[in-house]
Formats: sequence, C-alpha cells, structure tokens
Amino acid sequence: MTIQSSSPTDVLADQLLAADTGVITIGRPALRVAIVGDAGAAELPIVVRRSTLRDAQRTRSLLRAGTRDTANFSVALAVEVAIAPHPGSARASVASVSAAGSSVTSAGDPAETVRYVGTPHGLATLIRDIYAAEVADAVLIVPIDGSATEHRVRAEVLPQFESRRAA
Repeated sequence: MTIQSSSPTDVLADQLLAADTGVITIGRPALRVAIVGDAGAAELPIVVRRSTLRDAQRTRSLLRAGTRDTANFSVALAVEVAIAPHPGSARASVASVSAAGSSVTSAGDPAETVRYVGTPHGLATLIRDIYAAEVADAVLIVPIDGSATEHRVRAEVLPQFESRRAA
C-alpha cells in the first residue's frame, strides 16, 4: 500500500532533501584529551577558553548549533591545570608560580580560563564530567606549573582515557 501526499509542505521538504547533498550525522565525537603543544592538541579544530564551565557549555551549544555533522564536530575546552599527589602540594606549586610573576600562561589571563588545582584523580573526574555534561567534546590541558604537572598528566591521567579509546 502506497500513500501519496501532495501537500505544499511535503513537496517543499522533498525539494530541500533532493537539493541537499551534504551528509547529516547524529551523535557526538569521542572524548579526546591532549596537552598543549602535543600533536593531539594540534588536531583540535576549535578550542575555547571560558571562565566558567557554564559559559563553556553555552559556547559549545552555540558552535554546534550551526553544524549538520555533529558526530564529527568537536569543541575543546582549555583547562589550566596544576596537579600533585595532595591538593595542598598543587596549591603550593601554583602559589610559587604566581609569586615568581608568571601567573599568566600561554592560555591567557587566568581569570578567563577554567582552572583546576588538585589531584590527578580529581582531574580525571573533572574531564569525565566536562564530557558527560556536554560542556566540551575534548579537553586541552594547559599546565600551570610546567613540567611537574605535565609529567603527572602523562603518567596518571592520559592513560585512563587512552585505554577507554582502545576499547
């Protein structure tokens, strides 16, 4: 049994569909985590810096609203990070960097960028929450205190997300 409709709306919709040759995808890109300066960071097409997670979520929604290929459209959030085995140690490392006069990192003014100071476990949880709450599809980590945080991120945080990607 075939039902045909000749309403003007259906004809217009058929014409639009026939004229549109673009691919429409539904979904979301897989979570990606990278450290600033790495090859993975260079592959992130859009990186936003916002002062709050809510502002980042709004920005992501606005950027994604204009795309038809949502499964392949990724918005990354830059997060300034200082991690240590204990939160107090991480706070002390940030304080020493601030006292040295280099509180502004390559990401810009700290007041304009989400900042996390704490433990590797807490950072991994924050990254998962950022993805789950659709704040961002990727996270670009900007170490505040240099190589100490970068080393910990590589050793303790990134492996948690790489094993998930391989599964």
